[in-house]
Amino acid sequence: MRVRLARNRVAIYAALAVVALICAFAPTPYSLILPGRALDLSDVVSLAGLSPQTHLYLTDVRFATRVTPLELLSAFTPGVRVIWTDDVLPRGITATQYEDAERDAMSESQTIAAAVAERTAGYRVPAPRSRVMVLYFSAHSDASRVLRSMDVIAAINGKPVATGARLAEVMRTIKAGTVVSVAVLRQGSARTVRVKTGAYRGRTVLGTYLTTIVEPPRLPVAVHYNLPHVAGSSGGLMFALEIYRSLKRDPLPAALRIAGTGTIAYDGSVGPIEGAAQKIAAARNADATLFLVPAENYAEIKDTPGIQVVSVASFAQALKAVASATTPQ
Repeated sequence: MRVRLARNRVAIYAALAVVALICAFAPTPYSLILPGRALDLSDVVSLAGLSPQTHLYLTDVRFATRVTPLELLSAFTPGVRVIWTDDVLPRGITATQYEDAERDAMSESQTIAAAVAERTAGYRVPAPRSRVMVLYFSAHSDASRVLRSMDVIAAINGKPVATGARLAEVMRTIKAGTVVSVAVLRQGSARTVRVKTGAYRGRTVLGTYLTTIVEPPRLPVAVHYNLPHVAGSSGGLMFALEIYRSLKRDPLPAALRIAGTGTIAYDGSVGPIEGAAQKIAAARNADATLFLVPAENYAEIKDTPGIQVVSVASFAQALKAVASATTPQ
């Protein structure tokens, strides 16, 4: 009898160990945002006939999706943030589809950055034609019931929107939970639908993932990028700064390290990003002394020790911040 009981205990303990092992490595609905890298843009951006003039730094983040309980333990590491996977990877799409969309966003941001920088540097750059298209929907989005993927959003409450920046500007005037009128083009036919807005991190949103389709303008100066393993649109501001200062032959002091993040629109406005805390951690690891951040993300990182944080809402403000940093005090 005792031998049988002992064997039963061993079997029970073994089963519990197997269950614990499975649970430890089973995927959870959580993901992690971790500090990434600070990349010297003089190694990334090249202009036809011009050598790099600056050492500005683009910062990125790393994502770990659907992490296991063991991996969640790294959430206690400084600079790591836990989020719901649905906030990173929309339901109904594969990781490959999402990565493709992010690469498209990166390509778009590079085109916009070059256009803004060259126009600001005095080159004649024609205005591009653009339109905003629905890609996917966030979890529990009311928009998913009335909008479809590939719909082109023409206006919200009668206000035309042709870029993501303009759409964000219109949404800032609308209270979350309000029902808005959305004019769309669907397979060439115009229609209007009503969408109840939501809230995400303090902003009013439609509950959609969008892309801006742009007919790129012909640029006076050809710009090339070598950045194969970074995606998304948050590098636009720093790309534009690197291109502008190279065009103006305006180098930074060798000892000055300026990093930053932010999307950029054709009108020069700088938009919010995700992972501000993780990006400034990457900047500090690279010994940056100044960090440029979109105005909407400033509150998240304004008290970061050991680095000066400057809020910018436009490319013009970013240029002034860089110029101030390079001026002897």
